[in-house]
Amino acid sequence: MIASSGGYKAGSGISLSWTIGETIIPTFKSQDGTLILTHGFQQKLLVTSIEEDINVLVEIKVFPNPATEAVNIQFDSAVDEEIKLDILDSQGKLIKTDLIGPALTEKQINMQDIPAGIYYLRLSNGKHNISVYKVVKL
Repeated sequence: MIASSGGYKAGSGISLSWTIGETIIPTFKSQDGTLILTHGFQQKLLVTSIEEDINVLVEIKVFPNPATEAVNIQFDSAVDEEIKLDILDSQGKLIKTDLIGPALTEKQINMQDIPAGIYYLRLSNGKHNISVYKVVKL
């Protein structure tokens, strides 16, 4: 097993190894004791935001999805400050940046110069991420 964290301890004929998130699962040993089989599984990773109060009280719609030529970002009310829009590829590489000015309720993003694939639209108001949306470009 390859793991980012864990350990191994041996002594008095007993050995114990573990990884973070691995549950206790039975171990099987061959009759002569030369082959040891241990199996287990990793628990899913849970990520929790540490910043809860973003002070954005508008509903945001991103459409069409999947997109071919353009993606529309629509706010249910006008935004009160400039919003930065980043388009990231599936590896997290920044592909394109744009700004949504204050008092706007809709912005269209041209996607014609971007190859087909899965992208993420990250909206931020300078200090805080507002939302991240997954968009498929056909």
